[in-house]
Amino acid sequence: MGTSTDTALLFAPRKLSVADLPTASGTIFSNAYHQRWDGEKYATGMGGVRVLWKDYWTLRQRSVELFERNLYARGMVRRLVTNEINTGLDLEVAPEEGIIGREEGSLDEWSEDIENRWRIWARSPGRCDALQQRGFGRLQASARMEALISGDVLVVLTVDRATSLPRVRLIDGQAVQTPSVQPRPGHSILDGVELDKMNRQVAYWILQEDGEWKRLPAWGEKSGRRLAWLVYGTEKREHETRGTPMLSIIMQSLAELDRYRDSTQRKAVINSMLAMFIQKDEERAGTRPLTGAAIRRTAAQTVSNDGVVRSFNAQEHLPGLTIDELAVGEKPMAFGNAGIDEKFSDFEEALVASMAWHFECPPEIMTLAFSSNYSASQAAINEFKMYLNKVRTHFGEQFCKPIYGEWLIAQALTGRVQAPEVLQAWRDPSQYDVFGAWISSEWAGHIKPSTDLIKQAKGYELLLQHGLITYDLATKELTGTKFSKNVKKQKAEREALAELNEIMAAPEREAAHENALEIAEKSAKDDTSNGTMKKKEAQLANSLEALLQGKDVEVLYG
Repeated sequence: MGTSTDTALLFAPRKLSVADLPTASGTIFSNAYHQRWDGEKYATGMGGVRVLWKDYWTLRQRSVELFERNLYARGMVRRLVTNEINTGLDLEVAPEEGIIGREEGSLDEWSEDIENRWRIWARSPGRCDALQQRGFGRLQASARMEALISGDVLVVLTVDRATSLPRVRLIDGQAVQTPSVQPRPGHSILDGVELDKMNRQVAYWILQEDGEWKRLPAWGEKSGRRLAWLVYGTEKREHETRGTPMLSIIMQSLAELDRYRDSTQRKAVINSMLAMFIQKDEERAGTRPLTGAAIRRTAAQTVSNDGVVRSFNAQEHLPGLTIDELAVGEKPMAFGNAGIDEKFSDFEEALVASMAWHFECPPEIMTLAFSSNYSASQAAINEFKMYLNKVRTHFGEQFCKPIYGEWLIAQALTGRVQAPEVLQAWRDPSQYDVFGAWISSEWAGHIKPSTDLIKQAKGYELLLQHGLITYDLATKELTGTKFSKNVKKQKAEREALAELNEIMAAPEREAAHENALEIAEKSAKDDTSNGTMKKKEAQLANSLEALLQGKDVEVLYG
């Protein structure tokens, strides 16, 4: 079935006659009657039916203009990209060892080697970027931003002749357009995308800067390897081929909110220019006190668009001007600030909140205005985490995984990675499950810091104690790191710390040892001294006893 037929069936109204409706005679619903339901609660409640046809070119141009000139549009897109991608999603190799036929944990070293090699490639702009300007993290951010602004972005893989590894090239979705050429037999071209009989995307037509058309196949005709594909910024319906810009549904609201903001700002500026004026209550010649008190007078002329010349007089005054000698009936009057919209911030906040809802983002995160209590903030963060998990999973599947798969095949073909089973499974379509198990991967983004890390850590500790969560999952959700790598790093760090503590404690131990020796020597001397005193005391006691018995006693002096 062709695309035009599908579209006709999609938009054609369903014809239903009264004879086709069920009857209720002879039942408890015999008094029921049939009524056509078309979504309206009353006649003309929703107006006429509108069959939408998307003008992708106009939507993209207006979206680009808003991003370049509207601070709300730019801020919202940048906030999404910063939270979703940040510095880039990190690869976590996760081969399915059970499907491959290996023992659990036997591919840990292989996985770590792949991650290390990928990290080196991803951080080398000259190796991963076709323009040799950005690392893989910045390529992710650029792809996501272009997909949000234009609706989709074309990803093209080229081969680096020096390394035989893939390089990534991004092409704006605006360049993918329908050419004035006939497609191949059995194929059709819809919005720049060439489709086969099964409505599969087989090629993309690019309008180049020189005005020439270029056909980029989606798959290599001989190799069967992935060459180009579209990455979408938002969800698309099944019958749609191209993506819709994220800003399309709020374009007019963004434009009018920006105009309202500019007009409010202009009001404030104009009102601030006119500080005061002289009010005259009587019909008589004025003294022109402000002009007379000027220290400098200037005149300027401007020419309007219709050619009319207008002259303006301006005076410069000293700060703290004092006006005296006013005529009778003249008095200075301050110019009030009437006309400034003081409720603009409330209106802006309400409108931005509705736009944040469209982006599935809490308003406080979108506007970087945090004033809620802990429970409300935690609820907002949890809801936003659900959105981030969804977006990162989809973006990883659309953008990162295909590139990683082609990179791993190239690594195996060049012999940098010993993975003959990967190549064997890749060449045999019947082993798609084995190949998928080899290239299985997860893409993790940056974790938002907790508002109360102690509470969150205690909660995870309780989950671990009851076996309700794994250490690997807890580590990933709490810190965004990998538990096995943390254990290895901590082992090395603790050994180094123990060695450092041993070195740092050596002087203290030596001092303690010397102190112990001094104490021992002093104790020995004290013991010797005490022994001598006891001996003398015994001799003295014996001499006294002899004297009492009338015996002669030898007395030594000195």
